[in-house]
Amino acid sequence: MRGLALVLVAFAAWSASRPPLERGAATASGSALADSLDRWTATAPARVHLALETAPNGARRDWLRALRYSGTPVAWHNDGPGVPALALEVAPVAGPRGGTMLSIAAPSGSRVVIGDAIAAIDSVVAARGGARLFAPIATGPVTAVAGGQRASATVGDTLLSRRVLVLGRATWEAKFLISALEEVGWPVDARLTVAPGVEVTQGTSRVPDTARHAAVVVLDVPPPGAAAAVARYVRAGGGTILAGAAASARGLAEIAAGRVGARIRPSSIVFVDDRPRQALGFRGIAPRGDAIVLEEQDGVATAAARRVDAGRVVQLGYDETWRWRLAGGTHALEAHRTWWSALVASVAYRAAARLPRAVDDAAPLAALIHRLGPPGAAAQVAPARALWSPSPALLFALVSLLLVAELASRRMRGAP
Repeated sequence: MRGLALVLVAFAAWSASRPPLERGAATASGSALADSLDRWTATAPARVHLALETAPNGARRDWLRALRYSGTPVAWHNDGPGVPALALEVAPVAGPRGGTMLSIAAPSGSRVVIGDAIAAIDSVVAARGGARLFAPIATGPVTAVAGGQRASATVGDTLLSRRVLVLGRATWEAKFLISALEEVGWPVDARLTVAPGVEVTQGTSRVPDTARHAAVVVLDVPPPGAAAAVARYVRAGGGTILAGAAASARGLAEIAAGRVGARIRPSSIVFVDDRPRQALGFRGIAPRGDAIVLEEQDGVATAAARRVDAGRVVQLGYDETWRWRLAGGTHALEAHRTWWSALVASVAYRAAARLPRAVDDAAPLAALIHRLGPPGAAAQVAPARALWSPSPALLFALVSLLLVAELASRRMRGAP
């Protein structure tokens, strides 16, 4: 018994000198992740590998990242079709009618269901990687669901209303542009040239100013002083639309989205509701390298956009859109005013009243990659080694029992 006790003491000393036993690796699917996180936090495995069909929510992503920082490597791979590349942006529309613009990125061909805190808003099939929707009213956080994945975002700003300044000559284009904007609800200032040295004005301000104007629309080549004022306004954060030959003016060419080309005749003489601007002549645009082409006909850009410092510029090749309004048919009046209002809203100076923003989960897959890195191959995880690790309390009890038994055997030696 004494020999056994000495063996156990030696075994305890040897066990204490060994490094800790290697912990086993763990795997989990997205549906079992909630229970696994509790278990892994109590007893951390050697490493964790996840098989995901959808991205975990923000709290679980942060939990997994905390496990990684505590020393447990965490990796993941796509299970089945994989995590959909879904993202949602919610932005207020800088227009008199308000509303919210919903921009969705989703796999082409996937059906996306959009809703707010009250009910479903609409559904759309993503084409060419996404879709855009206009919601006149959106209450609370907006959600987009595609392929089981959910993204959510909230509108955190309320845009303050501003006026629109129209510069150019007193033409049919200026007349009907001002009418279209005012019909939508935009307050308009105007400075129109009738003859050399003769101008017609509307409103109290004829110089673009971010404190007053949401956007400036330049319809013709302005005087050098006015062109310089527009360029300063854009660099200060304002938005400008340059139509027709206006972008070729000295002082505006440097902020334009491209070089103004030759005038191209319309490809159709009839206004069709789904492609009405094909019946409009235009000046082709050769876009700059940092510009984005918004619209084109037969491979020639007719509209392009560009950022200039803090401001936005949209350049249009069209300079006679009034023909669309007058000769376009039953829906032309509404389509013309809606198109112009949307253009102005896209470049408008976004003076905003800041509101508290909720925590968004607008791009789950991007957030997952940011937290845990890109997906890898499915891991071949070996089970944990089934080795016995001696308990110090058990060893002490066994040694004590052997010593007591040895003492008892000595006392009882020779007893009848």
